[in-house]
Amino acid sequence: MLPKGYEQVRVLGVGGFGEVVLARQVGLDRLVAVKRLRARDLAGPDEVARFHREAQVLAALKHPAIVRVYDFRREGGDATLVMEYVEGASLADLIGELTPARALRALDDVAEALHTAHEHHVIHRDVKPDNVFVLRDGHAKLGDFGLARAVADPSVFRTTDGDIRCTPAYFAPELGQQLGEPDARSDAYAFAVMAYEVLTGRLPYDDVGGLALIAAHWTREPPDPADLVPGFPPEASAALLAGLAKDPSVRLSPRQLVARLRTATAWPELPRRTGGRAPRTQALAPPVPVPTLPRRAARRWPLVLTAALVLGGAIAYGTTRTGAHPALTVSDVRLTAEPANGVGHCPRARFLFLGVVATNGGAGSLRLQWTRPDGVLTAPESIKVGAGQRSVRVSLDLVVTGQRPVNGAAVLHLLAPDVRDTTLEGIHYSC
Repeated sequence: MLPKGYEQVRVLGVGGFGEVVLARQVGLDRLVAVKRLRARDLAGPDEVARFHREAQVLAALKHPAIVRVYDFRREGGDATLVMEYVEGASLADLIGELTPARALRALDDVAEALHTAHEHHVIHRDVKPDNVFVLRDGHAKLGDFGLARAVADPSVFRTTDGDIRCTPAYFAPELGQQLGEPDARSDAYAFAVMAYEVLTGRLPYDDVGGLALIAAHWTREPPDPADLVPGFPPEASAALLAGLAKDPSVRLSPRQLVARLRTATAWPELPRRTGGRAPRTQALAPPVPVPTLPRRAARRWPLVLTAALVLGGAIAYGTTRTGAHPALTVSDVRLTAEPANGVGHCPRARFLFLGVVATNGGAGSLRLQWTRPDGVLTAPESIKVGAGQRSVRVSLDLVVTGQRPVNGAAVLHLLAPDVRDTTLEGIHYSC
């Protein structure tokens, strides 16, 4: 239910931590976006309080390129954030459709939004094309500050078990090596990855996934854009590589990066994105060296199905605990789906399968694998579980497009420390 004074128009999106609804604020007769976090999806009162503090911090950020926060409500344990509704397309959906001038205009707006946030000691921590909205006039707004943290309060926006959340494709090298907390420089790195993606049509490291992707940011040099795009301006290539500097002390700020990109001339036509979409937000800690698993050949399917495996709450930053701990065992595995009825319609539908693995609190490793509703197995993933951590969240994010109907179940395979399969009746996609 929406707070009093708001009427629902339609659901804009769902995820592992609630949903976003387009609503009409009756008193002012305006459209707003309402982000609802349900009590069952929150870790407890502390997480609601952090979400409230987040709303207070973000409400103070006033800039035309930042999605505004209007109100915060609490009803029966649920938390509701009322935000500006931005009518436009995400930058992610426009990659390959923008001219260089339009791409630079959008990047310029995001750079200014980040500059304002950093001046107010707010770190976004999830800068990526999905969180940038491009308006009809070409200007852009930065939204989804849901992972943002006020630097002045280190307890804000952390989960109760200390997880640091991120999207691995945009994860700064120093964070992957556990060399510090997210700050303006890690936002700058994510911004440079986004600029690289918008201007070259691909991510710097699009050949690996999971923990190996995080490790790639601090173990590998990104490809030179001039080697990927024929005619790519050398000054723009040099600027992007400077923005992706592994040493945060010499990394270009978003403003500096855009200024250098604007010095480039004779841009070629911007290429379309190649490779898969970046995974959704993940709760991952610094990676340990992990062998890159071979990609499974996906079964040919007359539809476009895009899936991202998300490991939630798997590993946490924190001090090392000493003393004896029991060996890790699994007591229960539960699966749910968004939307709950599993029904979607063409031309495009998104389905999110959420798993919660309950443990005895022992330290060890989980090994998991999904069977997607289209019958394709995902690559196995290993998850380190710390002593005292009694639950691990995982999810499978699936996007289906096309005209052929799809009906199938999702199966979460637990491969270690014991073996069990948990099945959830899956999706029903039709036109």
